[in-house]
Amino acid sequence: MLKLWFMDQKIQYLNQMIEIIDNKVTIFKKNKSKLPQAAYTAEKQVLTRTIQDTIQLAEEIKPVPFSLINDLKTLIKQL
Repeated sequence: MLKLWFMDQKIQYLNQMIEIIDNKVTIFKKNKSKLPQAAYTAEKQVLTRTIQDTIQLAEEIKPVPFSLINDLKTLIKQL
């Protein structure tokens, strides 16, 4: 029972992370041409690390959401 609770918590956290990433990436893509190079690089690095951490979390969930993981990996390439 405790194991299911932890899995539910991970799923809730994953959903929250996906929402945050979606919002941040939308803003980043919209404004990236206006950002100074240093800000662009820093923001891209933060987004990439956040997405990688979210991929790690998704890999801990059973069953593993492979399509979500693939979408996140594609998103990193699009940044």
